[in-house]
Amino acid sequence: MSSNSIREASHAGSWYESNGKNLDQQLSTWLAEATSNTNNRLKARAIIAPHAGYTYSGPTAAFAYGHIDPTDIDRVFLLGPSHHYSLNTCALTNHTQYETPLYNIQVDTQISSELYKTGLFTIMNKQQDSDEHSLEMHLPYIAKVFEK
Repeated sequence: MSSNSIREASHAGSWYESNGKNLDQQLSTWLAEATSNTNNRLKARAIIAPHAGYTYSGPTAAFAYGHIDPTDIDRVFLLGPSHHYSLNTCALTNHTQYETPLYNIQVDTQISSELYKTGLFTIMNKQQDSDEHSLEMHLPYIAKVFEK
């Protein structure tokens, strides 16, 4: 794995808000609206959420992320499709952090390394990682839900 490299928030400012304060307010509003409209507060251990630009999917993603109680969660596994190149296996990031307008999220490089050593995973190069938006669209929500 790469030593101390940050995967830039390459879609911030186009697919979602790049200003941390504005993004925080937007996510807080959507999460509050989503949870106030939910009668049954389930504690989700896994969710499926959209990865389109927040103009299209932000409020919908809030319904999924609003069901996460981060209290007893130590690690998040984020899975997404590849839009730019064909894969025969799953691919891992080579970065140690994911940048978001809220704060940077640490990648568990030990787990990534262990997964890579199984021979069942490949490593995305920097351009592939930067081009792919499917995971990046979830990062601000993960940062928001797990901020405490």
